[in-house]
Amino acid sequence: MRLLSAKSEELEGLRDGEPVDGGPGGSGDGGAADAVPQDVAEETARAVAEASGEDAGSGSGSGAEPGSGSGGKPTGGSDGSDGSDGSDGGAAGDEPAGSGPSGANDPDTVDPDADTVDHKVFPARRERHTPLYGRGKRILPWKHKARLAPPQRRRRKIIVRSLWGCVLVVCGTIGWSIAGALTSPGTDTVQARLAEWGRDHGLGGVVSTLEKWQYDLDPPKKGGAVDARQFSDLGPTTAPNAAAPTKPAKSGAPGGKPGATPSPAADVIAMQPRMPAPAGLTLEPGEGVFQVAVQTPDGQPVVQVARIRPDAEYTDVAADVAWIDQKHSRYVLHPGHEGDLNKTVTTVPNQIDGDARPGLIALFNGGFKISESHGGYYDHGILAAPLVDGAASEVIFKDGHMAVGMWGRDYSLQKNPEIVSVRQNLRLMVDNGQVVPYINDSSNWGRSDHGSAAVWRSGVGVTATGDIVWVGGNKLTAPSLARLLKDAGAVRGMQLDINLRWADFQYFPAHDGNPDNSKLYEDFLQGPNKFFVNSTKDFMAVYLR
Repeated sequence: MRLLSAKSEELEGLRDGEPVDGGPGGSGDGGAADAVPQDVAEETARAVAEASGEDAGSGSGSGAEPGSGSGGKPTGGSDGSDGSDGSDGGAAGDEPAGSGPSGANDPDTVDPDADTVDHKVFPARRERHTPLYGRGKRILPWKHKARLAPPQRRRRKIIVRSLWGCVLVVCGTIGWSIAGALTSPGTDTVQARLAEWGRDHGLGGVVSTLEKWQYDLDPPKKGGAVDARQFSDLGPTTAPNAAAPTKPAKSGAPGGKPGATPSPAADVIAMQPRMPAPAGLTLEPGEGVFQVAVQTPDGQPVVQVARIRPDAEYTDVAADVAWIDQKHSRYVLHPGHEGDLNKTVTTVPNQIDGDARPGLIALFNGGFKISESHGGYYDHGILAAPLVDGAASEVIFKDGHMAVGMWGRDYSLQKNPEIVSVRQNLRLMVDNGQVVPYINDSSNWGRSDHGSAAVWRSGVGVTATGDIVWVGGNKLTAPSLARLLKDAGAVRGMQLDINLRWADFQYFPAHDGNPDNSKLYEDFLQGPNKFFVNSTKDFMAVYLR
């Protein structure tokens, strides 16, 4: 039992913080002993005590040392003789029990000269230390349930079940909310629905980060050649009239000189000039040439469209440009259901109903989500979001005409009481006919990466004569979008929404608002019914006067 006594002494030393002989803190290098957790020390002590009790059962008295007599003295002679009558018991005081031949095959026998100790002496320690809880130290911050008393186990069961209940409630609520977003009416894609659900629930930063990662992993390719057919294949377009209609001469009025050209009528709409070539490019045949998309009943080109490459860097795509004559059109701002905007603004629906289709000649997208637009929203006396001074603004007046300008400087409700609708989004990118000096500061066009990224973008502007121009396309940066607005004739211009699922322009040659008619975009993601069924985003409807 010498080993058991040594183990007991070692345990007492560990409890008192003393180094173990032969260890780093022993007689060797003099280092500090490794600390043993209290619960492990207690278990080891119990195992040693149990093993000691089993071996001591063959001794003479309880509480006596192995090999001692009833008085606790060795059975050998008191004078130090070897005590032959008690040699077996006296030897036990110096040697482990069973060290003789009779204990050679005993499984509980411990050889003091062996390098390892049979772990069967300490079964509890090996059985209770699992990989999760470690050997000799606890890895998890809580105890194994085998070490807990029954009241502690009951408390732990209540706590664990309560936590699982909270997890199920939270996950169920989130799942129900996402399911509602995915099954709501509309034409939005699953990706668009999940992205907008995230932004509506405070995850806008996460969504933008994921979009940035996606862009970085698959950036747009530069260079390349565009299909020249894109410049002429713009949908159901017609050639401009060969001769402009003229007003008949008044009866009795003096005629003009023979062969003189009659003066054109005052309401004749001229075709827009060809757009200039972007820097570093030479225009292809048909590129930048406007074609008639929608005509008035008397054949005037009220909507004209063209297609042109945006810059010399991304030459495999073409941007779309639409020009709308203001004298023959009127505008209506529609809310979307994003952020429950349609529940706040109830004067107009968030879709084109059947009775609103007659006279409809065009539709185009609105701006960013209101909470990310750095601007406000106002419609027919309802202030859905506060209007911000200095923000770029689409402004609609009582007579139906539209303007684009800086709020507070160009327009305000105090200076212009005839205003009925205002949609703000970011800042002006074209002002006084020039691209603004801060165009390269990407923080002005959304989150930090939105200005520099070449993605689907759209914008709207007003010309010096009051007409409206819309520009949109793929692989557009904020600077290239601003230059296209300027080249299309805008003296003030602003960015609208970005990404393919939101940038959109549709026109209707028959003035019937039929969604089955062709559209300007070839790569149209959500189909022609986007604005006719529960639109997510706000949009602008253009009607023929």
